[in-house]
Amino acid sequence: MKKLIAISSLLISSFAANAASVNIALDTNPDRDKSGSYRYADNLLTALGEQGWDTDYFARDTLGGEDERLDQIRSGILDLSLSKYSAATQFIPEMQVLQLPYTFRDSDHQLAFMLESDYLEKVNDQLASEGMRVMAIVPTGGFLGIFNNQKTVKNAADMAGLRMRALDPAQLEMFEMMGASGVVIPFSEVPNALQTGIADGYINASSVPLMFGQTDLLDYFTDAKLIMSARLVLASDYWWESLSDEEKAEFNEASVAAQKEVFAWINKSEIEHQNELVEAGIEVYEPTAEDLQSFKDSTAEMSQHIKGVSVDRVKEIQAMIAEY
Repeated sequence: MKKLIAISSLLISSFAANAASVNIALDTNPDRDKSGSYRYADNLLTALGEQGWDTDYFARDTLGGEDERLDQIRSGILDLSLSKYSAATQFIPEMQVLQLPYTFRDSDHQLAFMLESDYLEKVNDQLASEGMRVMAIVPTGGFLGIFNNQKTVKNAADMAGLRMRALDPAQLEMFEMMGASGVVIPFSEVPNALQTGIADGYINASSVPLMFGQTDLLDYFTDAKLIMSARLVLASDYWWESLSDEEKAEFNEASVAAQKEVFAWINKSEIEHQNELVEAGIEVYEPTAEDLQSFKDSTAEMSQHIKGVSVDRVKEIQAMIAEY
């Protein structure tokens, strides 16, 4: 009996030592009802755990900010990170095309392109030399709308006079095309910027102020559906190549299922989140078709100003996206 127990213990120890493992750094609070990126991570780790993987996650900012996590991914210290979209566009500028205003008709169009096209495969061929790869592009919530604490924004003309927080230079250009001004501010500094008047607002998914407790700093929301909300699931190429073909297949299957569940949730939760904004005292405006066209018209020339990407290549990617 002792011999059988010893053999069983040895087999269990051997299995644990050889089990695939994955850890992921979160970008938001662990709230499935507010955060699409956390919902993806929770779906993924739960599914992989059920298949015997050793899984773990790190709470938001416990491993440092965006730049620190990117360095950890590239060096192989961290397996996965939920990161800002520009973490990849700094290496692959043409990925900015996916975040031009009104590139995707709706979330179903976005999901179809992400799962059915081979675009990310081609991106990852280029990113391999940087020590990383994009496993998925997941939404934090619905398409980005306009938040501010100054006035109701019905159309692009109403953006005049607003000073908006920009995530990156591309958003800065977008605001200027709409007639507003902007300033690039890290998200961690947004509350102070809104309180002190450095910024009057920002664009984000309707769930974000609810998620981060910022509803008391904002008064107006316009559901302009400007850009897909997107966080990158960045993976260390060192970690990925350490997996067997079977483990890679298991991960991909779990990742696709996790994405589909998040998109289904988004389609159901947008109305709920906007109702919560109203309950928190934020005015919600639903633009008319004419209003939306004003935003489209004012930002139409952004496709001609992507640094490092030819206009022909931009059109090629846009045509590819339109197929889905």
